[in-house]
Amino acid sequence: MISFCSFAYGFSGRSHLRWSHGSLESFVSTYFDPGASQLAKENVKMEKIFTARNLCRIAGLDIVWTDNLADHLRLTDDDQRVHIFHHASFLYVQQQSVDSLLPKGLADETLQTLALLFPSSDVETRKWFSQLSDAGLDKRVIQCGQLKTDHRQTERFRFWNDRLVVLKQVFDEAQPKSLSQWWHDRRNGVQWYTFWVAVLVLVLTIFFGLVQSIEGALQVYASFKDIH
Repeated sequence: MISFCSFAYGFSGRSHLRWSHGSLESFVSTYFDPGASQLAKENVKMEKIFTARNLCRIAGLDIVWTDNLADHLRLTDDDQRVHIFHHASFLYVQQQSVDSLLPKGLADETLQTLALLFPSSDVETRKWFSQLSDAGLDKRVIQCGQLKTDHRQTERFRFWNDRLVVLKQVFDEAQPKSLSQWWHDRRNGVQWYTFWVAVLVLVLTIFFGLVQSIEGALQVYASFKDIH
């Protein structure tokens, strides 16, 4: 579930760990150890609206399901795609294993990120996930539970802190680009109502303009018919 190889020619788009010396366990632990280089100087709250479903329909991101844990929550293609490690069953096994090569707490925290993005209590998210066509997805992704309000804080995450902060920033800064995104993005209520009132006024203007045009054409036709 972690890629250690690379291609001599070409680019796979995956993150690769280069293990050249030392034990595998210590190497993996060092790779995932966040150290003190976290981006978040202040705590960032992740609201209930911050879900994988809304990353797609509001922010316009595409989800890339990955088998490589090193790619989890990684943004690519100019922040248009987010990679999500979906093997929840593997994480549960690692969580209970005394021989796990993963750093202590990594499996548990990764499951928490899945609970954050795929809350099992959210009916709409469950429905959306069930409609995904990828047959290879681990269905336990949607069975990781949900996080309480005090746990939806970036300071609660040690391993995935930086990537969550960046992903939340991309989500917050995303602007609607389609009518569908305008309809679903209600984070700014004033902006949402202003936009749809403008759309309604435009539609009514076109409608009444069309009615007047038809009425005028009928009047001309009637006058022409009376003359003859």
